[in-house]
Formats: sequence, C-alpha cells, structure tokens
Amino acid sequence: MEQLSARLLLTAGILLLIAGVIFAILQGWLYTDLLWAGAFGCLLAALNFRDSKNDGG
Repeated sequence: MEQLSARLLLTAGILLLIAGVIFAILQGWLYTDLLWAGAFGCLLAALNFRDSKNDGG
C-alpha cells in the first residue's frame, strides 16, 4: 500500500511540475509558484514514503 501511495505522490508531483511549466510559458507567475510548491511537496512526500520503508518504519 505504501508503494502505491509513493507512486501516486510521484505522479501528482510530475503532473504539477508540467502544469507549472505551462503557466510559466503563459507568464502566470503566481500560479507557477503555487504549482511548483505543491509539486515539490508531493515529491518530497514520495521520497519520505520510500525512505521510511528502507528504515524499517
């Protein structure tokens, strides 16, 4: 179940990064910043799930 959560968070992070790039092209900088902040949060959460599995937790 944790592997599924990590994959979903990773997918969400990648999609948020792509959406941020689209808004950066359109020069919507506020939306770009918010999307990238959410993307990095999702990616860090996905890494946290993977690290907790390796730590035995």
